[in-house]
Amino acid sequence: MSCSIYYTAERKTPLTDMEITSVHNIIDKYNSEYPFDEKSEDFCIYDGLLENDVIFQGATKLPDSDMELSFEVAEYWLECITEITRLLHGCQWSVTLDDVCIVWNDLYGWSFPTDI
Repeated sequence: MSCSIYYTAERKTPLTDMEITSVHNIIDKYNSEYPFDEKSEDFCIYDGLLENDVIFQGATKLPDSDMELSFEVAEYWLECITEITRLLHGCQWSVTLDDVCIVWNDLYGWSFPTDI
């Protein structure tokens, strides 16, 4: 069974041209430096008109052949989303692994919830 990471950012102001270029540079870097042998798909953002105040949205499918690999790949893509989150100021974010909410930490960025 395959899983995907879903990500959405909302704010009242649209992306600037500089933000768009910077986001694409981050995504291109992570797609080109992908360190694992198996890839289900590149980091994906939805094109076209987004609804309401959504300025950034996408989903990326994880490999489903190996659970450990899936989590390593998810952590890799969460690093990409962390860079984008730090770039896009003033946004309300939602990041999930299917229906599991991913948590934000100002120091580490996006990560899986853990029991402490």
